[in-house]
Amino acid sequence: MRSKGLLVIAAIAAFTLGTARPALADNNADGSIGAVQAGTIGVDPSAGASQAGASVSGTVPISVGGSGNNTASNSVGAVQVGGGNSSSNSTGGVQVSAVNSSPSASAGANGTTAGASAPVTVGGGGSNTASGSTGAVQVGGGNSSAGSGGAVQVGSASATPTAGAGMAGSAASASFPVGINGGGNNATGSTGVAQIGGGNNSTSSTLAGQSGAITVGSSAAGTTPAGTQTASNPVSVGGPGSNSATGSTGTAQIAGGNTATGSAGTVQSGPVTATPSATSGGTAGTASTPTGGAGAVGAAGGTPTAAAAGQPSTSTTQAAPVPVNEQSLPNTPLGASKTPAGFPAGQLPFTGLALLLFVVLGVALLATGLGIRTRARA
Repeated sequence: MRSKGLLVIAAIAAFTLGTARPALADNNADGSIGAVQAGTIGVDPSAGASQAGASVSGTVPISVGGSGNNTASNSVGAVQVGGGNSSSNSTGGVQVSAVNSSPSASAGANGTTAGASAPVTVGGGGSNTASGSTGAVQVGGGNSSAGSGGAVQVGSASATPTAGAGMAGSAASASFPVGINGGGNNATGSTGVAQIGGGNNSTSSTLAGQSGAITVGSSAAGTTPAGTQTASNPVSVGGPGSNSATGSTGTAQIAGGNTATGSAGTVQSGPVTATPSATSGGTAGTASTPTGGAGAVGAAGGTPTAAAAGQPSTSTTQAAPVPVNEQSLPNTPLGASKTPAGFPAGQLPFTGLALLLFVVLGVALLATGLGIRTRARA
């Protein structure tokens, strides 16, 4: 009897060990007060319905996590979410690992479909480290704050919202990707520093704002039995390189490759490039910005150029239209004809009244005047 019980216990133990999942990241708070630590977080809610040939569905997956453990040593009020966060001798530090979210939705009925998605990513590899800092906020990975006060650091961020629809052989889609790129952020001995993206370095600076390279690439496409039309308007600010502010006050740096040393009230920006383009029916051309300031074909208030419409870029200059009241008959000098072109004979210009009526009225008034004059002389 005892041997059977031992066999049952051994079998349960073997089954448990054989199916156990990897352990979550460990949280460690040594000598800290008011520390809040949470390991990797992941949720994936979804919903869907279908009835009478129509269907709809949606999902909102969200994950927060990183590699490594959360460690808070001799810190006060430390909040750490995900893995790979480290806080030493800091006060009021908030650290969040890489964040990913990919909400999407779709619907369909009677051969018509529509869908949309908006994936968002903040941060990438690397860990967040805050040493001897006060009020440090770090989101994403690869952020480092040492001896700083009021430092806000956000890793590289990207969002790619898209939407599309289709019906009866036609389809349309649009996207608006936005990204702030770069490596890690570093704030050493700085106060009031805000760093977004990556590749930002602030040393012994006050009130510094730094952002990595920014890219925006709106695009749209449509397909019909007559052909396909596409338009895009990519815009980028900055290029490779990092932002660096050393011993500076009131520095603003956008995109990469900016350096400020011992400066005050400095604003620096990388190069800005925009290359709008459009195709129609398979013919491509680079389009200049349409009149009205819109960067995409068909935008409100904008008139596409010939290249934007898919036609050859060469064009002939057309003469300005002549007002109606200045037009003349063919092969006749201006002023030789009292009747502007475009008006029927027997009508007064601009009024449309019968000319004969005014002739009769004029003759009657003339006769009346002559009669009155004759009587006055008599």
